[in-house]
Formats: sequence, C-alpha cells, structure tokens
Amino acid sequence: MKNYYTILEIPESASAEMIKNAYRNLAKRWHPDINPGDDIAEKMFMEIKEAYTTLSNAIKRNYYDYQLRKAILDKKVEPTTTTKVGSFRKKEQETTKKTTQEKTDKKEKEKVFHSSETYKNRLDDLLKKHNDLVEKQKKTAEVNRQKEEKEKSFYDKFRENRENSFMEQKLKQSEEKIQEKEKSEHATMETEESVVKPQKNRIKAILSILGFRSD
Repeated sequence: MKNYYTILEIPESASAEMIKNAYRNLAKRWHPDINPGDDIAEKMFMEIKEAYTTLSNAIKRNYYDYQLRKAILDKKVEPTTTTKVGSFRKKEQETTKKTTQEKTDKKEKEKVFHSSETYKNRLDDLLKKHNDLVEKQKKTAEVNRQKEEKEKSFYDKFRENRENSFMEQKLKQSEEKIQEKEKSEHATMETEESVVKPQKNRIKAILSILGFRSD
C-alpha cells in the first residue's frame, strides 16, 4: 500500500491548504512537459496526482487513513520514521547527533504505539467518521433529490395550468369567431331580403295590371 503522505512529503496532520501547495510544488517539478521523455518523472507525477486526488477529498482521505493504519497494524506497511508516540505523523526535529540507543528506543516506542489499544481505538474512530461522512452525503443527496422533485412537480403543474388556460382561451376565441360569422351571415340575409322584397312586390303589381297572374 502506498503512503500518499510520504509521496506528497507532508505530515498526516496536514491541512487542505498544505496538501494543495505540496501538490502544486511537486507537480511543477515532475510534470512530463518539464521532463520530456523521462519515464521516472512521468511515473512520479502519476503517483503525486493519485495521492492528491485521495487526500484532497475528505471522505476518501478519512477512509485512506483508516486503511493505512490497519495496514500498519497488520504489518503490511512499515510505520514511518516521523511518527511520534501519541500522535499521527507529526514531524519531529531531527538532531544531527543520535546514538544507536536512541534510535533503538524510538523504534521500540513506535512498535508499542502501533500495537496499542489506543491506536486500535483510533482506527475504529476513523471508520466511524468515514461512515458518518458517507451517511451525511447520502442524506444531502436525498434532500436535493426531494427538492428537485418538488420543483419539478411545481413546474409541471404550472405548465399544465398554463396549457389548459391557453386551450380555454383558444376555444373561446373560436366560439366568438363562429358567433360573429353567424351574425354577419344573418345581417347579410336581412339586407338581401330588404332589397329583394320591394322588387318582388313591384313586379307583382306590373303583372297584375297587364292581366297576368303573379303566383
């Protein structure tokens, strides 16, 4: 298992800002465009990018910390030399003069620390925190989903009412046009009758004087 903190050259207690700055500095140094044709630089850049992707995300980082500590307890990963008893990867001041006994004592302390009950409890806390973050993310997603459904329902109802109103208005306009057409036709017929009727009466009178039947 890769130690992303070692790759980014930061302590495990590093803040989000420290992680971002470390990534930028290392990316500038190992970017393939700056080191063309260098396979080692390309591989290193991919590891740096992978480490940043994990550590810059709160949920991924918390779960990674859990896996890292579990791997150390299972002796799949060696504890880092910068880990102090009672803390997690806090860098200590390196002295130029260290005796063999001091180094041995330090290793013994690290061994005791990584196998202690406190460290195991810390693992449980990390896993619980990870589960809480995931659960919180699910709740947030559910709230957003319900909000979207509510907004969608509102807009669907609004659209439906608008369409119904438009159809009613269109139907009303059609009825008004039909009524206007009927009125116009009726007025035309009355006008024709008012013109034709006197002419008919005049023709009947003329025929009657001439001795012809007008029926």
